[in-house]
Amino acid sequence: MSQKSKFIEGVRPLQQFMDDGSFLMPEIPAVFRVLQALCAPDYIDYDYLLSVSGMAVRLAWQQGWAAYGGLPNQGAFPEGDGLSVAELALQRAGAGYTARKMADVGPDTAGREIKASLDREVPVLLWGGPHVCTAVLGYDGEELFGVSTFADQNRRIAPYGYNQIENWREKAEAYILPDSFAPKPMDEALLGDVLRTAARLARVTHVDRLGDTAFGTASFDAVAELMVWDENFEPLTPGQRYEGELSFPYERPAGYYRTDGARTLGDRFWAGYCDFLCMLNGYANFSRFLDKYADVRPDWSEALREASRCYFRACDYSGALWSYVTPDDAGVAKFREPEVRYAFAAHMLRAKIYTIRAVEAMERVISGQ
Repeated sequence: MSQKSKFIEGVRPLQQFMDDGSFLMPEIPAVFRVLQALCAPDYIDYDYLLSVSGMAVRLAWQQGWAAYGGLPNQGAFPEGDGLSVAELALQRAGAGYTARKMADVGPDTAGREIKASLDREVPVLLWGGPHVCTAVLGYDGEELFGVSTFADQNRRIAPYGYNQIENWREKAEAYILPDSFAPKPMDEALLGDVLRTAARLARVTHVDRLGDTAFGTASFDAVAELMVWDENFEPLTPGQRYEGELSFPYERPAGYYRTDGARTLGDRFWAGYCDFLCMLNGYANFSRFLDKYADVRPDWSEALREASRCYFRACDYSGALWSYVTPDDAGVAKFREPEVRYAFAAHMLRAKIYTIRAVEAMERVISGQ
């Protein structure tokens, strides 16, 4: 260790599958660990933060097949970006904070502010760099350390189990400095805000700045369309990249179709279809949240439990794919079979129906608030 170092101890590492919550994107897990380090009460759990931020019910599909090298589907936000989602989670949990852009302050000022916060036992959220979003929990000299969903489990550093955030001075884009935390109890006003966010995320199907990306209920249609109409599966072989011409079943407008993830069956399956299903898994978190807080107002209880049941049913279809394929090359090869993709399309359209029913139930509540 260098002469000057500081670590907030006892915060659990993050990974994509955990007993206290699983999610592919890193924003809310990092917020969760920051608030845990600030001694958040038990009710502010993973379900709670995914739900109050809207992340549990955010769906997006860029037309075509998007690979992780570009903007992934899970990185497309109809309102703001991952930073704004984290800010909403913090606000609704009761945290005050100061947000900084690296371009405005520079790495020297950022380093001083981050280390000063850690010296006070207050963690920091950092955007950018190798882990996309990190809960910063320590420093050693100029090096920062923390936990992130995207951090390499094999490179955790003893004794804390945190990862070094490499090249943060060059690659970080923004950071959030928490400066107060007074946990908000769930009440009618806050619950109403959460319901309005969820309903809006389902109803907003297009935003101009992201072109033809389908959001909300429209994303189910976009996924189902590709399952049924894309005729480019036949030349694909598991484990190999197809370099031939890509043809489409009907003419598409220029810029309408992402092809960077179209040339391997693995990209289409994992970065495409499975990536979307990981978003749909958030419905289970929101279903549990609605059940937990359905009685905040007794006259809302029946409608919110109906919405909870519908979200849970819609989420069921995210796991149905394993009835048709297995997570290996032999299983993914079945993604080439039209009958398998037709079944996937049917599951998506049924999930859409349950989403609409859930939103209608919530809208009955908030229309009378």
